[in-house]
Amino acid sequence: MASPRTVEEIFKDYNARRSALVRALTTEADEVYLQCDPEKENLCLYGHPNESWEVTLPAEEVPPELPEPALGINFARDGMTRKDWLSLVAVHSDSWLLSVGFYFGARLNRNERCIFHSNFIS
Repeated sequence: MASPRTVEEIFKDYNARRSALVRALTTEADEVYLQCDPEKENLCLYGHPNESWEVTLPAEEVPPELPEPALGINFARDGMTRKDWLSLVAVHSDSWLLSVGFYFGARLNRNERCIFHSNFIS
């Protein structure tokens, strides 16, 4: 999928990624927990614009296409209660979603940025 170019496309992308992450951290939390093996390398939780999610290594390209989600979410997994670990991953996921939204929003022209900020932040 091409990068979103309008306020509406950015909002649609944000909502799809958010939906994927909410599902990953609620109804599919068992699968996320299993995939985040502390014995593996630095893993990240990604939400995709097609409403899918994945736990995988960070992107190899430098600089990455998008801001990176929290790196190494798997390392803290066994050192915390499951509920606290999921909460931590959720907080990092929220921050990542905002950074992706504002990354796309930075490409908008001045008028579009005003609309973006008034709709995205409220």
